[in-house]
Amino acid sequence: MTKNDLAKEVAVSEKLCLSTAFKAVDGVFRVIKEALSKGEEVTLRGFGTLSVVQREERNAVHFKTKEPIVVPARRTVKFRISKELKELLNNGTVD
Repeated sequence: MTKNDLAKEVAVSEKLCLSTAFKAVDGVFRVIKEALSKGEEVTLRGFGTLSVVQREERNAVHFKTKEPIVVPARRTVKFRISKELKELLNNGTVD
């Protein structure tokens, strides 16, 4: 599902104008990106938690040339699934 598909589904399920749904979805993603860029954790109750983690520099091997390379340190996002979503995925129901 793409962001456009998500906006269309929101428009249909919530009986919104399509342009309003697109603006709402874009706004939600913008706010999430801004919070993560500041290093804040984003918790979406019933869905999961997005948090920024620091990956350390590490040694690796280039898969084609087999030469050793260094992967630089970087920040990335970690997603922890909520208990409710995990149960829905595994059991098909939410308790």
